Amino acid sequence: MGAVRTLEELARIGRQRTVVGRSVELRQEVVEADLLLDTVSADRVTLERVSVDGTLTVRSCHIDELVIDHVEADAILVTNSRIGRLTVRNASAGCEVVITDTLLVSLALHSCGSTQLQRLRVEEVVQFNALRGNVRISHTRLSAMTVRSQVTGGRLGRPRVEARALHAREDITFDDLWLSALELHDVDARQLTLQRVRLDLPLKATELRCSETVRVNGLVVPAEEASTIADSTVRGPVEVRGLEVGGDDGGHAHATARLSLKNSTVMRLTATSQGPAVISLRGSSVTETLALPGGSARYTLDEHSSISDMELAGQVFRNGHQILSFLERSFTEVSAVALESLRSALARRNRNREVDQLYYLTRQRESALLPLLQRTVSRGVVGGVLGWGVRARNPARFLVAGIMLTAVGLHAAGSLRGDGQGVTDPGSAATSLILALALWLNVGTGLPSELKSANWTAMAVSFASAGLLFTTLIVGIVIRKLVR
Repeated sequence: MGAVRTLEELARIGRQRTVVGRSVELRQEVVEADLLLDTVSADRVTLERVSVDGTLTVRSCHIDELVIDHVEADAILVTNSRIGRLTVRNASAGCEVVITDTLLVSLALHSCGSTQLQRLRVEEVVQFNALRGNVRISHTRLSAMTVRSQVTGGRLGRPRVEARALHAREDITFDDLWLSALELHDVDARQLTLQRVRLDLPLKATELRCSETVRVNGLVVPAEEASTIADSTVRGPVEVRGLEVGGDDGGHAHATARLSLKNSTVMRLTATSQGPAVISLRGSSVTETLALPGGSARYTLDEHSSISDMELAGQVFRNGHQILSFLERSFTEVSAVALESLRSALARRNRNREVDQLYYLTRQRESALLPLLQRTVSRGVVGGVLGWGVRARNPARFLVAGIMLTAVGLHAAGSLRGDGQGVTDPGSAATSLILALALWLNVGTGLPSELKSANWTAMAVSFASAGLLFTTLIVGIVIRKLVR
């Protein structure tokens, strides 16, 4: 049939022969050709249980409320129109719904098959309920969007949802869904929520921009590949709860669910999961706080990631073992980035003693990766003996050990023992100890005449130089701790 341009023409299609006001309602009608509504202006148009042998097209129309309910057609096309409230319910199987270049107040789609939304402007909310087919949204601006529930996949399989260049002033929510795939590209919203969503393929989100929050609550993903959020910015917290691995056969019962943030920036990151889950930061930044993971969740940081601050939950570190235990509970590996992130968090709280412990532990672990000779010098001498300049007990131990060994050597050599004094004589032992202290601490006490020789002088200079090094280092470390 030809194009329908007036309400009267639309009314004559069915049993309604006259138009009251500016509203038309067609019920249980059969149109044996394509149905085109062209430049129709109306307050309300309802098409209920109408069978169209072809495509139902709404083009260049201005309708305050358009309801398409239980319509059988090859496709439903709404294009280049101004519609207040558009409702499409229970479209027939195989009927594709396409809405393009249209200005709407609100849009509701319930139990529809394959759906395409392109270049729309929606002043209020877009609602999808009981999905029965794939959904593709592109270059669309709206206030909010909710995609909730779906019909069992059956022979048509589970639906796929893809959004590109989607800009929402408020929230975008995906709730109670089992999808074959979910892909979000260039999506802008105040808040993004994924709640009770199960995916057959990994989540793919790129160029995601949220002004407030990203909430993931009950996301089930496949085990083979990590889901990713890439090149994104979230100016609020990212909360990941209940990240799990799917699988009906139980083969992935102990598999790890993975979500990766790549080249992204988030304000705060929180993760909690009952099963094994890993949240990875790949070239990403947490500008405020990385919260402690809960349950079996863990974080992974690569060398290009940065953490401004970490939640410590009152944790106190008295030694390196407690530090490593804390990091092993929070991260999949104790990397240099994890150590530096914890050190920065402690420095923010002026916990300087623990900061020094982190510095010492970090340097020792870095030295373990060096070649043998450099590793021996770094870990054994600079770390073990000198304490990397932050642990006073290391040089103090070696200074005391040097003094005692020197005293034992002097006493055993017998140079300071008088006639009749044996090895067990306490007087000569005390003299040896005093001389050893004088040598290492560079205190002039005078030397016995038997010890005034070139070899003794060289040895005394060596002891005095070593003692000067240790005492200077110890004093420097202690003063630094007192000043801080």
